[in-house]
Amino acid sequence: MKRSAILFLILTALAGIAPAQELPILSTDAPIGPQDVLDISVLEDKSIAGRVTVKEDGTIILNVLEKVQVAGLSASQIEGRLKALLEESYLAKATVSVQVVEFASKPISVVGAVVRPGRISATGNTTLIQAITQAGGLAATHGKDLYILRTASNGLSERVSISIDDLMINGNPDVNIPLAPNDLVNVPADTPITIYLLGEFARPGKALFRSSQTPTLLQAMADAGGQTDRAGKTVIITRMVDGKTQRIEVNYRQILSGRKQDVVLRDNDTLYLGSALF
Repeated sequence: MKRSAILFLILTALAGIAPAQELPILSTDAPIGPQDVLDISVLEDKSIAGRVTVKEDGTIILNVLEKVQVAGLSASQIEGRLKALLEESYLAKATVSVQVVEFASKPISVVGAVVRPGRISATGNTTLIQAITQAGGLAATHGKDLYILRTASNGLSERVSISIDDLMINGNPDVNIPLAPNDLVNVPADTPITIYLLGEFARPGKALFRSSQTPTLLQAMADAGGQTDRAGKTVIITRMVDGKTQRIEVNYRQILSGRKQDVVLRDNDTLYLGSALF
């Protein structure tokens, strides 16, 4: 095998190496909204215990308290408010527990390569695997990673990337993270990508990839065994963009030398490598 073809394989292997990332801790202490369902108990008086639904005006009603405004408060804040109201007018001491049964106002969305994409009910302890299960499980077209999109406590958007093999096959509990209300779980589909190679390649024909591989020019050339001894230095990439033919000329030797970035290929791209002029 020629040195250039071997170099293709080495560069391709190195390009796939990425450092591991630590997963951020996701908080689930979200504010309560209308139609959310709460389970409330008071240690000192069992008769106050019960399951209540937050009304459209953001209030709840207990059997010893009239309308209590809870919208916009977290479960722990509601505990504090109920404790203060009960100790003010009903009990000398109140130990209050509030559990969120359902965040109906802020459902979790599961989209992409799952059997039943859509919204699912969120609770205070919904995990990633539980959300995928409620969505009917993964579809056969799923890729190697999924993403959790959410708004962090500082108001900025946050994206968490998780390996599906690590979650579903290896059973790593560290990646089966709790989800927060309003989280979006995106499972991208891993669609097939076909690249056609013509001209002075060692093995011209079709190169098959998956979208999760993000195939590049050097990867496609390596898949075709590199170039022949007669090959020139320019690869012509032909692709369709918005119904029009686009032609891109790339000097692959400059990519090999590090002077230019590798080119990401698209499905149905055609690569033509002509002969060198002697």
